[in-house]
Amino acid sequence: MWSDDLKVGELTLDMELTTFCNAKCPQCSRTNEVNNLNKKSWLPLQQVSISKFKSWFSPGDIPYISNFHFSGTYGDPGMCKDLYKIVEYIIDNSWNSTISINTNGGMRNEDFWFNIGAKGQKRLKVIFDVDGIDQEMHSFYRRNVKLSTVLENMASVLQTTAKVEVLTVLFRHNQEYLEQIEDMCRKLGVQHFDSVEGNNFQDGPVYEFNDENGNEQQLLQITRQDREQGLERLDRRVRDHRHARDEYIEISCLAEEQKTLKVHATGLVAPCCYLSTPLEAAAIYRTKQTANRHITTVGKDGAEINPLMKEYVDNHHMFTLGNRSIKDIVNDPWFNGKLKDSWKQKETAAWGCKKVCGKACAA
Repeated sequence: MWSDDLKVGELTLDMELTTFCNAKCPQCSRTNEVNNLNKKSWLPLQQVSISKFKSWFSPGDIPYISNFHFSGTYGDPGMCKDLYKIVEYIIDNSWNSTISINTNGGMRNEDFWFNIGAKGQKRLKVIFDVDGIDQEMHSFYRRNVKLSTVLENMASVLQTTAKVEVLTVLFRHNQEYLEQIEDMCRKLGVQHFDSVEGNNFQDGPVYEFNDENGNEQQLLQITRQDREQGLERLDRRVRDHRHARDEYIEISCLAEEQKTLKVHATGLVAPCCYLSTPLEAAAIYRTKQTANRHITTVGKDGAEINPLMKEYVDNHHMFTLGNRSIKDIVNDPWFNGKLKDSWKQKETAAWGCKKVCGKACAA
């Protein structure tokens, strides 16, 4: 599993560097959609400093990580004060490790993003979020983000040899404009594009929220079937009412297949993004999310935590960088045996594993 991937230098770490964010996206994990899109009250603001990053990964550790992917569950990596220094440290201490950054791109300035691109060069990829052809369309979901700033920062990275990609999150209000969004970015020099459906429609095709001024608003799920992403794209399944089947004959772990582990800004290492958020909430924040359905066995909020997930929560310090090295964590029996053994039976597998990575029985 992941221990073998690390040993041969093929492991990817999907890392959060901060819980700070400039945006107020309604469906984001950090956003309180009923309280004017403010940050959820239980989430502390924190970020990974360059000194902390160095304590987590020595110069000798860096080359064994194939890719450092800086993404955001609770924050945007562009908001991390030491992002440039962290990129510099990785590049200077390896010849092979690559870096990818997912960002809304609406923070900092052109010089900052040019310098990031110049330092990372061909070993760096920056994925910018562009959700509309104008400010009104872009900011209906990507709220508090100025589209002109995103395009200026993107153009700066494109002056370097770093790779630039654009990701568009599709809803009904922008689904007809995907080609125009791509054409707008293509004129700046972007050549690689991806699009995903908004992925928080587990209760139906309408997502209600209160905007910054307390006005009731709605995000609507896309209706164009040619742009729907179903079972073949697993990251759309977990929070989509259209994929509610729960009978499985086997589990094929996507994170294991992609050789990826999730690392939070707290240093907590988790198997994947589907389990990591409720595991971190239960282990560190001790909120009502403790009983999130994904870390139960039966898939019901408030149910008893799956025994293996409870073992992780009770011993989370053993899976936290700063207390143990990444090598020791991936070689721990929990990661290197127990988790995979739990997939053999429905009675022992966590709901998140079954729902997201389970192979469905024939209907």
